[in-house]
Amino acid sequence: MPGPVSVCRLRVPLPRVAWIAGFSREHPDVTIEVLSRLDLGARRSLSEVRLHVPGPGPWTDEIRKLEHVYEAELLTSKSSEVRLRVIHRTSEFVSIFRELQLMRRFPFTIRAGEASWVVIASEQKVRQLLDRLSERAVGVTLESVRHSDDPTAVEILTLRQAELLRRAMAAGYFDVPRKITLTRLAESERMAISSLSEALAIVEKKLIEHWSPGG
Repeated sequence: MPGPVSVCRLRVPLPRVAWIAGFSREHPDVTIEVLSRLDLGARRSLSEVRLHVPGPGPWTDEIRKLEHVYEAELLTSKSSEVRLRVIHRTSEFVSIFRELQLMRRFPFTIRAGEASWVVIASEQKVRQLLDRLSERAVGVTLESVRHSDDPTAVEILTLRQAELLRRAMAAGYFDVPRKITLTRLAESERMAISSLSEALAIVEKKLIEHWSPGG
């Protein structure tokens, strides 16, 4: 049986070596959404990001010139939004999440040099994560946390959704790397892969929205 489940939001000041840190601090009015990240190996990552900007500007050129950025491809551009695909040096935080077998929920935001992450994990893993992050960054804050000894006590979930979350966590679906694939989990739950994927996405969305400020 898994331990208590916690949904927590962390505010993490980005260290100077983070590829996006300087840009974010120089443009505190720009909100950066990190939509996804793919490990390319050799300490390189491919991230898709969306910039919510105050107006037109040489945003893509600025990103290309950042330290630890190797490539930046413009995907879409509007007056208030720019979407990019960026190859950059892998964050030093990634190794911590890999070691603890945890994952940040995507998308997450960065503003004025601080990242806001949502993590779903056991209370013990959350404590370990805070300790490890504090070794790399000054001012790491646990902004809010909701937890329960029994996931079925999370009122925003139906009994079926809470049980599905418990079983997925016990099977290691939320671990990094995953201990079970979506296909295998769907087989064990006797569900179609598409149905299970949608059900888990709804569970995560409910938990994060319920936890988030104003939720």
